[in-house]
Amino acid sequence: MDKRITVIGSSNVDLIMKVPRLPSAGETVTGGEYIQVFGGKGANTATAAARAGGQVTFICCLGKDHFGKQMVENFQADQMDTSGIQFMDDQPCGTALIMIGANGENCISVAAGANGALSIEMVKSLEDLISESCLVLLQMEIPVTTNVEVLRLAEKHGTPVLLNYAPVLEELIELDRKISFLVVNEVEAAALSGVPINSQPEASMVAEALRRRGPQNVIITLGGDGAIAATNQGMVHVQAFDVNPVDTTAAGDTFCGSLGAAIVEGLPLPEAMRQASAASAICVTHIGAQPSIPRRNEINAFLAATQA
Repeated sequence: MDKRITVIGSSNVDLIMKVPRLPSAGETVTGGEYIQVFGGKGANTATAAARAGGQVTFICCLGKDHFGKQMVENFQADQMDTSGIQFMDDQPCGTALIMIGANGENCISVAAGANGALSIEMVKSLEDLISESCLVLLQMEIPVTTNVEVLRLAEKHGTPVLLNYAPVLEELIELDRKISFLVVNEVEAAALSGVPINSQPEASMVAEALRRRGPQNVIITLGGDGAIAATNQGMVHVQAFDVNPVDTTAAGDTFCGSLGAAIVEGLPLPEAMRQASAASAICVTHIGAQPSIPRRNEINAFLAATQA
């Protein structure tokens, strides 16, 4: 069995405005700086997994525009298999509008575009790929019914799935044993559990409560407080790395992709989480989604420096 990681998800054009502070409703804030990069939770996760050393196949739907062509070229530059990417005649590429405040906090709005065309029928045609994969990574920027079908096929063939339940939507996916790794931040964990999280002990209780609903492992990322995981062997806590954040966009995606690569590599979960946390820490020190995602040599150097 090869070490293939299959990522099925979204790909977006990110239109980014760095502003002195995030505006209130109805307010205009001037003095911004604008850049355009590529993002999308699926594409970010795939990029992070590939740059962390994973053998990645990325499945998404793109528009037949110049953005779509550029995206594929970028994926291929990161050594991804893009043969399963499909182009839609009647939809543009997905688009995200991102505002970033002075402290790195952000607010994001997304137009799905071609991402909404990733259908159950397309996923059914990928059954052989899913069955041959070592791990499948999912997020919540494609139709929920599509993710449900991926989970069904993965369970049928015994393929582990890491689901980054972000963003949390009204149409929920059932939390059960088809999910090998459920990854959420504290806001998403609170939305799924109905319990607010204001401390690490509360996060641990919520993680265990979510795990008891079915997922085999539940990981909650806590920003500056690190990350915790509820497993059937007990709780795992990984400390955050001390960095000065510039832009938190793609931090969670980078964590998930790097974590997936480390899991497939065979690292124990605490070590895999530490590697993912390092990748995420590097990510937030740069602006833009995919441009900020580190490569394996950067992650290794960062970890070596923190141990010195």
